[in-house]
Amino acid sequence: MQTDTTPGELTDRVRAIWAEVLGRSDFSDSESFFETGGHSLLASKVMARLGRAVGTRLSMQLIFDHRTVEQLAAAVQAQLAAGAAAAAPETTTA
Repeated sequence: MQTDTTPGELTDRVRAIWAEVLGRSDFSDSESFFETGGHSLLASKVMARLGRAVGTRLSMQLIFDHRTVEQLAAAVQAQLAAGAAAAAPETTTA
């Protein structure tokens, strides 16, 4: 799992994946995926490619709940951070 990805880098990755899947790049980071020509089959491609890019499996529900580049990047960043926190070894004090 890539936890060293910055929010800006992740936003750039999401935008690039959307552009590749949609076959166009003339959308803003605040436009809905589904209003820019996306549909459920393309959404599954986006999530599969994004999951490979960040090194973890991502739920399809993320793109339905977070429909813009900005929102999706933030949601994936939060998931990566939560996964890193869960994977961190527990420390105890004596």
